[in-house]
Amino acid sequence: MSNIRRGICIPLACVFFLASLASALGTSVDPALDLYAGPQRLVRLDSGRQMNVLCQGSGSPVVILEAGAGGSTLEWRLVQRKIAKTTRVCAYDRAGMGFSDPGPLPRTAQAVVTDFLALLKAAAIKPPYVMVAHSLGSYYVRLYADQHPRDVAGMVLVDPSVEYQDERFGAISPAYLDLLRKENETARKCLLMAQAGTLTADLPIFNECTYGYSRDPSFSDALFQVQIKRRLSAHFRATLLSETGEMNGTDSEELVAARRSYGSMPLIVLTQPGESVDAYPGLTVDEVNALNQLWIRMHDELAALSSRGSHRRVEHSGHYIQNDRPDVVIKAIREVVRNVRNAGN
Repeated sequence: MSNIRRGICIPLACVFFLASLASALGTSVDPALDLYAGPQRLVRLDSGRQMNVLCQGSGSPVVILEAGAGGSTLEWRLVQRKIAKTTRVCAYDRAGMGFSDPGPLPRTAQAVVTDFLALLKAAAIKPPYVMVAHSLGSYYVRLYADQHPRDVAGMVLVDPSVEYQDERFGAISPAYLDLLRKENETARKCLLMAQAGTLTADLPIFNECTYGYSRDPSFSDALFQVQIKRRLSAHFRATLLSETGEMNGTDSEELVAARRSYGSMPLIVLTQPGESVDAYPGLTVDEVNALNQLWIRMHDELAALSSRGSHRRVEHSGHYIQNDRPDVVIKAIREVVRNVRNAGN
């Protein structure tokens, strides 16, 4: 469904992800992942709010990992440790996500970038940066790069969201917009239930409005329960609804207004092969194929923002390329880091 394009994994979209992860890791629990069952490092901002950040490794440039909608530092568990062998790498939880305190609504792209700036200062994370983002997270790293071009030396966008994407999808398939409206209605119901304390993980509606109910085969009981509890939280639900609700309006306007050429900055855009018709109930095969083709064209547009932009299709993957094909994401990040270092010599 449409939230696949935002970094929200829903039942049909998760099938490939869970199967591939089980194949890669087996069915045994990975105790190292309990690092994500609690805050990694809480940093207090000048506003008084705390944000969670996980930095590993050493060296320059610093790789910044930005999750998609609803995501946290956990989303980069198969990537971050490998990148830490090459350079310093930091993942963080946006306000209201993971273990970070909620921030004031609405959660526009500019609000996220303002928080990010405050986090960089409070955590003493110095540029230059290689910005890596999944899905909706690409809105935030691109806006930051547009506003602070001297600090961003490279970028990797993992199946990224694109400004006005829902409007462009809807022009191809009005049925897509109907799906989107239904999803938003369900998300609002879940928020109201969470605020009333009546949302529980055993309710059918929980399966419809969250992606955290499916048991990752590598999660311990403690880590799994943390994910469930988070997705029952009213703060999480309000933040998620606000982040996704701003995409085709304020966020897109901000991105278009700030948009600039990235010159010769190393830039790699990674794209999944395409969604299946099962991901869009009610849409025809032709409509889904047209949506997938538009997704590729939009990613071509992003890659063209740099004279060194490269757009690459990633086979045997779903939307969560960092989980289905972490090797490809790791390789792309290392390539950009290497190019940045070579340019500085």
